[in-house]
Amino acid sequence: MSQAPNTVDRVALVFGASGITGWAILREALHPTNNPFRCIIGLSNHPIHPLQRLLPDRDGFTLASGVNLSAGVDEVTTKLSSIDNIGDVTDVFFAAYIQPPGTSDFEGYEVLKEVNVRILETAVLAVERLCPRLRFWSLQTGGKSYGFTFIREIGLPKVPCDESDPRIAQPFEDQVFYYAQSDALKRLSAGRRWRFTEIRPDLVIGFVPGGKNAMNFAQALGLFLSFYTDREARGGAAGWKAIRFPGTVGSYNACHTEIGQETLARAHIYASNLTTAPNGEIYNVGDSPPITGLSWRDKWAALCGHFGLVGLGPPEEGEAIFSASGYMMQHQSEWKGFEEKYSLLPSVIQHTSWEFLDVLLSLAAFDRQYNLSKFAAAGFHERTDVAQNYFEAFQLMEDAKIIPRLSLLLSLHESVAV
Repeated sequence: MSQAPNTVDRVALVFGASGITGWAILREALHPTNNPFRCIIGLSNHPIHPLQRLLPDRDGFTLASGVNLSAGVDEVTTKLSSIDNIGDVTDVFFAAYIQPPGTSDFEGYEVLKEVNVRILETAVLAVERLCPRLRFWSLQTGGKSYGFTFIREIGLPKVPCDESDPRIAQPFEDQVFYYAQSDALKRLSAGRRWRFTEIRPDLVIGFVPGGKNAMNFAQALGLFLSFYTDREARGGAAGWKAIRFPGTVGSYNACHTEIGQETLARAHIYASNLTTAPNGEIYNVGDSPPITGLSWRDKWAALCGHFGLVGLGPPEEGEAIFSASGYMMQHQSEWKGFEEKYSLLPSVIQHTSWEFLDVLLSLAAFDRQYNLSKFAAAGFHERTDVAQNYFEAFQLMEDAKIIPRLSLLLSLHESVAV
């Protein structure tokens, strides 16, 4: 499968620049090597504070806020038209997402689907008005496409999950807005000079500037483990405190596919270079081993050790399951003191979804690993160590004052233990 040469005069446009994927695409596209873009434009609805961006600077980089895709095509077009180099855009990376209040995969899903399909259509129509050189569009979806949300109704997924697997059965198919987004892009791209690719990760490990993304699992885990370390400082030998896996035996042993946001960003950009890929092609992406996946058993102790904790397995038979969200809510009155003690960004803990942490550590007690062979056959062989992905995300969170500096946290930990 042929690739576009790096010498092509290309301009990247990233929707959702303040999110876990959009920010990572910007960071990767701004890297001085292996970068096919002359200019990079990042778009977000809300501004990213300069101290939270943690992005390199270079000529040809524009970061614009106030782009509200819910406002309609005319208003979005007007907003975009004022941005330098917008008329030269060739490649669009769409990582925008809206979750209206009261909606989820189970409640209000029709509203969730309508809103997210509409913002995608608005983005396409506005870009088409302004960008005559458009050649590529990437859409990020995820594990909902394999029915992970509806296992009680439709049963466990066939593993490893493959891009050729059929859509889940009705009435649940209509509840997956990823399907509707893909259908919208097929319709909108028909007969056009541009093509689209669907990039399909499962659990994304990474950093979100500002810390206000409630569904960032690594952020929730980093806050939980650092808070636990701080609060439970008095431990056993050498002051190291043991912590049970906050979930079930089933979820501890179940295989799943994770991906670091850097690998994910590279996957989006690599797909943009596959000039002969069919329109609407789907690619599973991940850092976990192809086909076999990883489990929490494989990495729990290492992640705990990063915070000076001894990670133990799930509760023994007859013991109560340790709940991360239960622990955090039990000590909610201490959150503000924790933030002040380490000079953390205020209110991030309040905007973190502890229920989401519980879902992935306790309720996801089934194998859901991906088959990663298809993208590898197309030449994408990027793989990084999954535990290292977490450590790098934690480091970025430290830099952004979302979690405490590890050196300070552990030094206070050790001084209390002594």
